[in-house]
Amino acid sequence: MEERMGHDRKILKIEKIEKVGSAEAAELARIEEAHAATTSKTKFDAALAKAEVSYEHVPRKEVVIEAQKGPSPIEELSMSAKKIQRLEPANLTRVVSLAEETRQKFQAPIQKIEEALKKDANAKLSPIHEIPLSERLVHIDATLKSALGIVGLEAKPMAKAVAPQANPLTKFLNYLTNGDKQLSTIALEITKLDTTKGEITPARLLAIQIKLNFVQQEIEFFTNVLNKGLESVKTLMNIQV
Repeated sequence: MEERMGHDRKILKIEKIEKVGSAEAAELARIEEAHAATTSKTKFDAALAKAEVSYEHVPRKEVVIEAQKGPSPIEELSMSAKKIQRLEPANLTRVVSLAEETRQKFQAPIQKIEEALKKDANAKLSPIHEIPLSERLVHIDATLKSALGIVGLEAKPMAKAVAPQANPLTKFLNYLTNGDKQLSTIALEITKLDTTKGEITPARLLAIQIKLNFVQQEIEFFTNVLNKGLESVKTLMNIQV
């Protein structure tokens, strides 16, 4: 009995567990997080492996059926051919009309730039918009000079010289104005020609038509980028105010 009581006394003498300090708690939390991360990664790897196995066991028949739903290469070629815009037969009336249509497309960017410069003579576009706009104008100018050459005329220098350090918008306006005059000259000169007398061949008319179509595409792209560039300038000015 005494031995048992002595044994009980020994148990009563066991010290209480001390409270874990902040440092020990942080270490335990780190270990638990590492364990949780390992568990999550294991689950992810298992799920990924399961998905790969499932993908590998997809019946080949289903894949073939899915592939057959689309059009055949021959059908796609036929569909693409229908979407291609065909050039209309080249003739004097059509080319003159195309030149006038192109001139109309020049008016929108000319008006936009003039309005922007009236509001702020120092308004400038960001390089993101300025560079592609400059490239398009160079392409347009070269194409119109080539068209003038086909008609039998030599391109004249720009009536109004612009200083190299001038505002890019001013340069753009100068190019557009000059391009409008070149188009007017092309249209006027073509009306004087006579295909029956061999003054211009259908092949040369077709070449001019192709060049004018190209100019239309370039000026449409130019107008879209210009509008975005001017909108950015307007937004920046409002922020500064």
